[in-house]
Amino acid sequence: PPAPGLMAPPPRPPTLRSQPQPPAGSPFLSPAPGRLLPPSKQVVLQPGHSPLDWARITGPGANLRGLPNNCPYLRVTPSMLRRQTGRKGTDAWTVLGGRVYNISPYVPFHPGGGPELLRGAGKDGTQLFGEIHPWVNYEGMLSACLIGLYVPEEPPKDDEGD
Repeated sequence: PPAPGLMAPPPRPPTLRSQPQPPAGSPFLSPAPGRLLPPSKQVVLQPGHSPLDWARITGPGANLRGLPNNCPYLRVTPSMLRRQTGRKGTDAWTVLGGRVYNISPYVPFHPGGGPELLRGAGKDGTQLFGEIHPWVNYEGMLSACLIGLYVPEEPPKDDEGD
């Protein structure tokens, strides 16, 4: 028996590490608390395409923009964005929080698979991203892929008065 006056420590509150996990061999994976991913949506990443591999290639000085090194950040209009869908040889661009990113380099690293990531290509993917995984820091993760800022279309210039 324990010595008089000594008590067992109080139970620790649950943490992310102590969240219930699916049993071994379960047909479901849990990408986020409360979300289950059916087996048909599971994606096996190719060797060399883990989150750590992505972090390694996007380190300091990395440029995955798909633009020349000396190209400044662009002001991307909706019509420019619509052409960047990842189809017909174009890079896939998306808007997240008012910034435009070239997501093409990240496609083989995306845990949900390329087709899922490309749902946001050529358009503003902010809402879709927020619905699927709002906890992800896309600004840090995609900083090497930043194209520029999303801006409205400029009205046609009037030649009069110049």
